[in-house]
Amino acid sequence: ETSKSDSDKTTVYARGELQLGILIEQMRREGFEMVISPPKIVTKIDESDGKTELEPFEEVTVDVDSEYAGYIVSALTGDRKGVLLEMHEDVDAKTRLRFEVPSRGLLGFPSEAASATRGSAVVNHLFLEDRKHVGPLGDGLEKGKLISSESGKATHYALASLSSRGTLFVEPGDIVYPGMIIGENAKAGDLEVNPVRAKATTNMRTQAKDEKTYLPPPKRMTVEELIGYMSPDEMIEVTPNTLRLRKAQLDPVERRKASRIKKQQQDSLRKK
Repeated sequence: ETSKSDSDKTTVYARGELQLGILIEQMRREGFEMVISPPKIVTKIDESDGKTELEPFEEVTVDVDSEYAGYIVSALTGDRKGVLLEMHEDVDAKTRLRFEVPSRGLLGFPSEAASATRGSAVVNHLFLEDRKHVGPLGDGLEKGKLISSESGKATHYALASLSSRGTLFVEPGDIVYPGMIIGENAKAGDLEVNPVRAKATTNMRTQAKDEKTYLPPPKRMTVEELIGYMSPDEMIEVTPNTLRLRKAQLDPVERRKASRIKKQQQDSLRKK
């Protein structure tokens, strides 16, 4: 559906990240370039009173190794606003969990569960019904990011020093620019870093000069994983050769302004 305000924008309706990912990947292979905004759940207005906002809920069934059952329960009933309905342990050290969860609370959950449970979690979900909107999800779903403050090629020297601050998404030689997300911050909140910094050259010789630094391999995500991973103030940049995650506002000053406005809006919603 083409946007009425901007002919260059198109709204795509799909059932989950997988359908969107298949469409985007197909267009990418055909040579298209695009920017993907964060997904939104389609809501309705209750016809009985004409003002109550309704959102879709889903029944989620998770089969997982018993040692990871606690993690699944915590992940779905906490920030994702789910409700545990049933918990049944089988004889083969497997646990079946059944939840009712808002559809927007499931964005990014299957890939997150697969990583946390070492692939033992099998997640199935089915549309249940439209129910009253449960309000904003928890703040814990938004991860802190490492944001590039400079443009150029990422260097091994800079990335080696940044690897202790979180998980990197780029490797030496990758092109970066201001506002591009190059990794996930190990702490809460975003952090601006310089991934193109080169080691200063001097005439002094030291014993540690030629020591090799270990750099862990970057974390690469598919289109559907990025769709569920990105925060509301981020976008995915898709080209035939690259997939990049970036902030919607590339200017750091504008990002800070938008962050303050968002925090004020969230505080006002919580007071209501």
